Amino acid sequence: MTLFSRLGVAVVILHSLIPLNASAQSQLNYTTSWIGNSFGFGDGKWMQQDIQAISVGGDGTVYTNAPWDESGSEIAAYRAGDKIAVAGSTHGWGAAGGDAVAVNHTYLYAAMSIGNESNALVGADYPAANLTWYGITRRTLANLATGAPFSGGIGNSANATKNSFLPLETVATGNDASIRGMTATDSELYVADTYANRIVVFDANSMQRLRSWNVTSPGRIAVDTDSTLWVMSGVSSGSLTIQHYAANGTALAGTLTLPAGAVPADIAVTPAGQILVADNGPSQQILVFNKDANGQPHAAAAIGTRNGIFHAVKGVPGNWRFNGMTGIGVDAAGNLYVAQNGEGPRPVGSASVGQGAVLESYVYSSHALNWRLYGLTFVDSAAFDPATPNSVYTGSKRFTLDYSQPVGHEWSYAGFTLDRFDYPDDPTFHEPRGVRGEPMVRRINGQPFLYTLDPGAHYLNVYRFDAAHGEMAIPSGLLAQNPLPGTWPAAQPTYGEWLWRDSNGNGSVDASEISSNPSTGSTVGNGFWWVDTPGNVWLATPLSGIREMPLQGLDSAGNPIYTYASSKMFAMPQPFTRIARIVYIAATDTMYISGFTSAIPWDATHWKEAGPVLARYDNWSSGTPTQQYTISLPWNTQSNPQTTTVGVAVAGNYIFVAELYTQKVDVYDARTGQAVGYMTPGASVGNTSGWVDVYLGISAAQRDNGEYVVLLEDDARAKILMYRWTP
Repeated sequence: MTLFSRLGVAVVILHSLIPLNASAQSQLNYTTSWIGNSFGFGDGKWMQQDIQAISVGGDGTVYTNAPWDESGSEIAAYRAGDKIAVAGSTHGWGAAGGDAVAVNHTYLYAAMSIGNESNALVGADYPAANLTWYGITRRTLANLATGAPFSGGIGNSANATKNSFLPLETVATGNDASIRGMTATDSELYVADTYANRIVVFDANSMQRLRSWNVTSPGRIAVDTDSTLWVMSGVSSGSLTIQHYAANGTALAGTLTLPAGAVPADIAVTPAGQILVADNGPSQQILVFNKDANGQPHAAAAIGTRNGIFHAVKGVPGNWRFNGMTGIGVDAAGNLYVAQNGEGPRPVGSASVGQGAVLESYVYSSHALNWRLYGLTFVDSAAFDPATPNSVYTGSKRFTLDYSQPVGHEWSYAGFTLDRFDYPDDPTFHEPRGVRGEPMVRRINGQPFLYTLDPGAHYLNVYRFDAAHGEMAIPSGLLAQNPLPGTWPAAQPTYGEWLWRDSNGNGSVDASEISSNPSTGSTVGNGFWWVDTPGNVWLATPLSGIREMPLQGLDSAGNPIYTYASSKMFAMPQPFTRIARIVYIAATDTMYISGFTSAIPWDATHWKEAGPVLARYDNWSSGTPTQQYTISLPWNTQSNPQTTTVGVAVAGNYIFVAELYTQKVDVYDARTGQAVGYMTPGASVGNTSGWVDVYLGISAAQRDNGEYVVLLEDDARAKILMYRWTP
């Protein structure tokens, strides 16, 4: 054993342990399960992560569409609570899904776009350089994966959808010309060309253009029982109305009068002729219009709980507690179908993918629930409430776990924590992607606090809870390594890091509540945030060491207090030349660091990796911490796929390291650094998972019975992977 000191770190070199290598690991004995999706993919099925539009067939089949699903289920079909088809050919090679879908008795028509991958794709299947096509893909209901070709159809010659795409608009890449509404009869297809301010009608069989008429920024379309059309107008402006037209485009009387504050998201007509409007405003209800003897519509009682999931107890999901409706429809038997994504239809020009998809069916007459499907997480990890391993938070959800239940059934959806109505100034909505992502849950004075990171760990958001707001997380603070892109908040500095604390308790970012720290400049950029159990905030800067911002207590509004003046800086210890991840265990004053060394230096192509080396330091805060060991983590950038690391978690006596591309979690003994074994996805999830695509994508907890539960982001299929292992 040799002892030396450098940069104030006492280093104990245990010759038998340094460097420790993971290559001798064996597979552990564990159980694989999951959280947040109705399907685990063991049977090849998964509920898609977003739904932007639905169309309901007479037999109750629900057809969906969205611009993006990570595993290519942009267009899919569901029936009786089961997933029955994925259309495919809407993902990659320039193709993407869209914001509208329609069916008749023969075909599915879906909005999609085709680009050229930054001009890398050329030929008749792709638009010319710097252009994108927005149009319609036609498929057969008998097999959604098969295109239904027509004269003039183009694109997709590399697969079964050859000659079955109709371009409606060709625009400069970067412009959003997505079709925002579509409906079909057996003879005609009505399309909302939102970009060109018109309704275009095509022959449903030949796909030849028949006629068109002008409507300002049209959106959703519904065919009434008398063959007239209800058309949403004003999609691009956000000032939405619903107009009435004859099938030939003649404007008709009977325009729907919407209540104040209503934000129509979709339109449907029941077999009895009632007009239904999904209201994505504060009411979160389905508006109902009955017709009088003259066929004129009049408002009737809305259906659904007033304010939806935001009704007391706020955030608690349940029957008729809607949250961001994107589509509604009714089948021939009178069953109602409702699609939601926790947000509502994607704004024009937005890349939003929603806050998780919910698809449910009710008996319209009795309001009884038929079935419900969930696809609740995407680019979203999970963390345990330290008060109990039976409660798990993701960025915008809370789940409860019953470990006695069968695989895939341990979880229940307990809470939605993101309140866009009471707290539109929540930093989540203004940060890149607009989705609250990687959580850490801490208890301060027994009260829960939620800390979340954006996918790249640039921003640390802080949230508090109180009884009046139920499950909702109240914006409490923000620590930013650099100014946010764009104009929000108006008072943020133009240079350097800054923080916000909601000192007046209103959940809004007021100018007087912002503190800046320009002296650090860009030295803290691209660092990694960690919050320890007592609530102290740590920032691992890439090159300047590790900074602690000790918790200074709670203010009168109940917000944690952090200041730059009280910060403490710790130099980067050997052997690191760049720090990527840290886990600090306050109870034992133990710091775990992963990153890069002079032997394997950091390079920009591996910007999100956790690094090839992990080390443990005891007595970290003493000024002379002791390095106990270093571990050479799995790392081979020449292999295919590459072997690199992306996340680190510590619980009890073990360290859990997530690999990025190779679907492995490597387990080490935290006391010695010795490799213990590894875990990979089991049969219940199809022996596969997506990449862990975020900085804080893994967490772990030890239950009272000694079992370890490890949660992992599954970037592919809208769920959290869960491993259960008892040493």
